[in-house]
Amino acid sequence: MTLGWACVVPVYAGQVDFGVGLSFAHNSNIKRVEENPRSEWTEAAMAGLAYRESTADVSARVLAQVERRHFVRNSISDDTGGFLDGAAVWRILPRRFTWIIEDTFRQVLLDVTAPDTISNRAKSNSLNTGPDFTFALSSTNSAEIGARYGRFDIENSTADNRRYTAFGRGVHALSAQTKVSLNYEAARAYFDPGAQPFPRIFRQDWFARFQNLSAINSTIVDLGTTRVTREGGEPLDGRLARLTLSQAFSSQSTARLALSDQISDTYSDLIRGVTSSTAPVDTSVAVVVPGANFASGDLYHSKRGDLAYVNNDGRFGYTLQTYERRVDFMTLENNDYQEKGGKFVWTWNSAVMRFNASWDYTRRTFGSDRQDTDRNYEARVTFSVNRNVTVSVQGGRSERQSTAPLNSYVDNRVVLLLGYSSGFFDVQSRR
Repeated sequence: MTLGWACVVPVYAGQVDFGVGLSFAHNSNIKRVEENPRSEWTEAAMAGLAYRESTADVSARVLAQVERRHFVRNSISDDTGGFLDGAAVWRILPRRFTWIIEDTFRQVLLDVTAPDTISNRAKSNSLNTGPDFTFALSSTNSAEIGARYGRFDIENSTADNRRYTAFGRGVHALSAQTKVSLNYEAARAYFDPGAQPFPRIFRQDWFARFQNLSAINSTIVDLGTTRVTREGGEPLDGRLARLTLSQAFSSQSTARLALSDQISDTYSDLIRGVTSSTAPVDTSVAVVVPGANFASGDLYHSKRGDLAYVNNDGRFGYTLQTYERRVDFMTLENNDYQEKGGKFVWTWNSAVMRFNASWDYTRRTFGSDRQDTDRNYEARVTFSVNRNVTVSVQGGRSERQSTAPLNSYVDNRVVLLLGYSSGFFDVQSRR
């Protein structure tokens, strides 16, 4: 069971909502192994808060939660985990000088080739903060410069690093919604002592951007080049090409397309996923399928295409997604993979009941001798006892078929949840 309560408290111009909860779940194969699966009951206590503010001086959104789990049959050691997703913009001098801070704390995969289990996850934190300066040259032209300090930390890992980024842009406004710009971004990353085999890195991006944003559609195109200089190695040159499109067909339906061909890393992909991210490496519309979710300090060449259609009228809604991706690591070449996948989410709401169902499919190929096919099914029904109290039951099934010996599995999961909320914080596990 999950028992929670939440309250909304106004804080100056912002809102903060707190929540706590208890959960009880059963897994048929907690370690997701092919032979001798072991079932487990899990009790968890969680507490969190959500904060949001939008004023002339500050825009901020923060979601934070901590969770303590107890495994009844002791198949796994009890643990405590956290989750944080937050971004804030402080307009010190409106339209001239702002300060940005972004942070994400979550768990990432240690081994991208192994099943997604508790033992294959580690805590990670990505921080990005710094100033932006804007200089108006005329009614349609402006210059922008900025700097960032970044930090990437993974528990019990040799991939920890800090980075310093500077950027400059020349921007020309074609209209209130349309801008073109020339951009230069430079970043230097320093790995902590012992973070082998990763050397110090100096990265430079040159690209042109076309940006058109409106209430109905948006288009952002980046075209340029990237050069990465690694200490003791030859420079790496690559393309930088990104396209994001969003088209609203009505007030309830939208189609989105994202294409990219670039050199990236886990830190950059995680920062892009932060709420309202302003990371200088990519200020485009958020892509549909998240980027990297594995613990690595290595650079990789990423080619990705995402397509999604969303339709939601408030009572009935569904989302269709499909994507394809190729990842080629610069140093850890044995982890290179190609990935194809899709997802379907269906929701229905009434005055007293909410129903959610989802299915996702992923096929990941490593080299020429291994292929993993994952399928995940989930359904949840939530009953509103009254305006504040809800009861929900969730069932799910995770499957993997692998050509690698002893890497296939089936895991069935059931969760019972009871919650109380008076605000916008949704008490649930965010692992």
